[in-house]
Amino acid sequence: MKSMIRRLGYGFIVWAVPYATSLTMLPLIQRDPIFFGTIMIVEGSIVGTALAIAYFQHAGHTDAREGLVLGAVWMIENWLLDFAGVVPFTHTTLPRYFMEIGLRYVPMIAITAAIGYAWRKQAAHA
Repeated sequence: MKSMIRRLGYGFIVWAVPYATSLTMLPLIQRDPIFFGTIMIVEGSIVGTALAIAYFQHAGHTDAREGLVLGAVWMIENWLLDFAGVVPFTHTTLPRYFMEIGLRYVPMIAITAAIGYAWRKQAAHA
């Protein structure tokens, strides 16, 4: 239960930091949506990677499977938060949301799985 609370808490931060940044960049969304999307991907990747490392520092069990679970939880959580905090304001359809935003969360699973795997390998060689 404690690990799920930590997963969800870190997942919220992974979503909230780029969301807060996006609110300061509303004119850029209209002027250059591709550049805006690039900034969101870069920021989300940096924040997500840093928080995945922080998560594994405190996790009792670390491996690729735990990384897959972590990434899947974060992806689903970010989708749900977007459904509440983004989709209603952009008036996009769900298919359009997944084409423009939602699919960008899928790599979280690969990143967190790779970090979990590397963490486990490093611990085995220490």
